[in-house]
Amino acid sequence: MAEAVTRTLCHLPLLIALLAFPSAVFAHRDDQYLQATLVAIEPSGVRLQINLTPGVAVAEQVLAQIDRDRDGAISKNEAAVYAKLLKRDLTLRMDGRKLELKLTASEFVSPAELRTGSGTIQMEFSAISGPLAAGPHRLTLENRHLTTMSVYLINAAQPRFATVQITRQKRNENQSAGEIEFTFHPVQPKIAESGARS
Repeated sequence: MAEAVTRTLCHLPLLIALLAFPSAVFAHRDDQYLQATLVAIEPSGVRLQINLTPGVAVAEQVLAQIDRDRDGAISKNEAAVYAKLLKRDLTLRMDGRKLELKLTASEFVSPAELRTGSGTIQMEFSAISGPLAAGPHRLTLENRHLTTMSVYLINAAQPRFATVQITRQKRNENQSAGEIEFTFHPVQPKIAESGARS
């Protein structure tokens, strides 16, 4: 369940994401909700590492979506509900086929920290793509979460597997939608020599 994974995200993905979007993370405007997504493509699936940073002027609007009972704290249930809201607004497709996202980890800072304009909510979603065929593929991501106050960033992470090679990235004007083209080169099994002993 989502509640079970709340507050379990380690800080390494955040550091990786901050390195991917250094200037934007530290220079977003006070009246914007920065949603920076790092897309990690693997042979068996995709991981989305999303860092959400509300500016001072929009922090209360964002908190109204999270702290529903207005008690000044973010409960596990409220965190899980907000993660579902975000997931509902994300569409991920592999070669035109929609992938089902699953929340794998999340970490919510305190409302007080979010109000400073530098507090960041971290979420990670994963999707199983199934076995990939050798050759070119296209992954698309669309983020429609809180569009009236948000700015977006989408970037592909450096693949951890040599079998995946990013070939091209395209984004729309505000980066709420992006397309990542990549090539998959599966590892070929070694053919046993005919004279090899069993």
